[in-house]
Amino acid sequence: MRNKWILPETPSSDAIDEIVQATGANRLVSAILAVRGFSPEQAKTFLDKSLEQLSDPFLFSDMKKAVSRIENAVQLGEKITVYGDYDVDGITSSALLVATLRKVGAHVNYYIPERENEGYGISKHAIEYLANQGTKLIITVDCGITAVEECNYARQFGVDLIVTDHHECGSCLPEAVAVIDPKTPGCKYPDKFLAGVGVALKLSQALLCKKQSLENVAEEYAEFAALGTIADIAQLTGENRILCTLGLDKMPKSKNAGFRALLDLAGLIGKEMDSTKVGFQIAPKINAIGRLDDASRAVEMFLTQDEEKAFHIAETLEKCNRQRQDIELQILNEAIKMVEKYYKEDLILVLSNKRWHHGVVGIVASRLTKKYDKPCILIAPGADGNYKGSGRSLEGFSLFDALCACQDTLVRFGGHELAAGLVIESAKINAFREKINAYAREKLDQTQLKPVLTADCELRGRHLNEETVRQLDILKPFGVGNKQPVFVIKNMAVHRISVIGAEKQHLKLLLCKDGVTIDAIAFGFASRTDITYGSVITVMANLEINSYRGIDKAQLKIIDIK
Repeated sequence: MRNKWILPETPSSDAIDEIVQATGANRLVSAILAVRGFSPEQAKTFLDKSLEQLSDPFLFSDMKKAVSRIENAVQLGEKITVYGDYDVDGITSSALLVATLRKVGAHVNYYIPERENEGYGISKHAIEYLANQGTKLIITVDCGITAVEECNYARQFGVDLIVTDHHECGSCLPEAVAVIDPKTPGCKYPDKFLAGVGVALKLSQALLCKKQSLENVAEEYAEFAALGTIADIAQLTGENRILCTLGLDKMPKSKNAGFRALLDLAGLIGKEMDSTKVGFQIAPKINAIGRLDDASRAVEMFLTQDEEKAFHIAETLEKCNRQRQDIELQILNEAIKMVEKYYKEDLILVLSNKRWHHGVVGIVASRLTKKYDKPCILIAPGADGNYKGSGRSLEGFSLFDALCACQDTLVRFGGHELAAGLVIESAKINAFREKINAYAREKLDQTQLKPVLTADCELRGRHLNEETVRQLDILKPFGVGNKQPVFVIKNMAVHRISVIGAEKQHLKLLLCKDGVTIDAIAFGFASRTDITYGSVITVMANLEINSYRGIDKAQLKIIDIK
């Protein structure tokens, strides 16, 4: 078995009973919450998801300063620019804040840097350009927390900065008019896991609180918050969970032309939305235009009231996403051939090609990491003559620490344990590959990188039905910090098995447990020739509803088999 399985100890009956009494949830849901470490009071708060739980935006250290400066700009008729980012979080943050500023009468526009030539974050070039266009106040969203030099540079042009961000702070903060980030030292805002769009929404609440209730503002912009938060893989706990629940509920009947266009093209108009649909069917299309085209068009799609214009832009996003998928598949196939021919014995896969698109290599690195159970870094040409790399890792090996050990071969780098980016001169790629693999050989062996799969609890045959799935829905939305429940079901008999999929990669099974039969799908398991009719298997799986031709049936989505 490739993966290491962990099944936590079953909580005591008393612990489950206490959560049942506090929340009214059934015993299975209560057992999952107990396994995940919830006290009865925490479980009650977690399941509540009411807007009344949202914190006061003025708990942010500089919120009063930000509101005062913006109100002054509105009164003086100064030009304000919202400076965003080219990913979904940055795009939704920009659209949300521009809509708010228009509502309070601001003279406002927006600026999204071009990924290929400008890269992430606020730049001196952009500041000079915006100053020459008459901007007096720049408000960053989803970026800016480390823009110390850029903030000082802006003052030379008579431009003020308000920074709103959610990323980790550097050793010193920018000397801006206001810095609004829950991670700043001493910030009393209790929820530290807001995405960039969540921070932008808190600024909107503060700006509109004289005219609207905090709950009303949150409801108005919840769709933006849900989309940006889910796409940014932020923790779906606390305020993120509340905002995403409301936003997902609103999306199918959205009044926003941009959302309606996206849902229409995806065939999701009027259908129940969840974090999976947003993460895999909506967000990639928006990210794609940021990778291959002009991301500011996506902001305009969300701001326009022209249905035809919104649909036309959504079609452009769709086209970019198909192009991104084609490029991704081509790079993936080329990368696999390189690994098999040259680098199969390496602990860290470092692959480069002068024809690859650096806007896509991060996605491919993630797929290769899953395929080979090894950290992977893909490197492609950048616009400035250097090469840009994007890497992914596995639990147990910090990619950031590895890059720190190799920094003499790099122009610059950043990131964290599981994902990182770098800039490197092309002549140093081979030296970097050798150095990072030497570091890996000192720090680990391949057995340490075995993926760990953790289940919530064991299921019996009586649980394998649609009613159980509906009971589990109270735990939604699922994501980081609140994963979809994972179950172990032991000793299931294989009653039927077939290979499916265009490339014959997947297994479709009919399984039986305690006299109850249930369909199961096992993506990517067609190579498991040890599983045959009559086999008895133990599975780790999610329990879901499969809707087909108007009929709903419970189904297991298998994660692993032994």
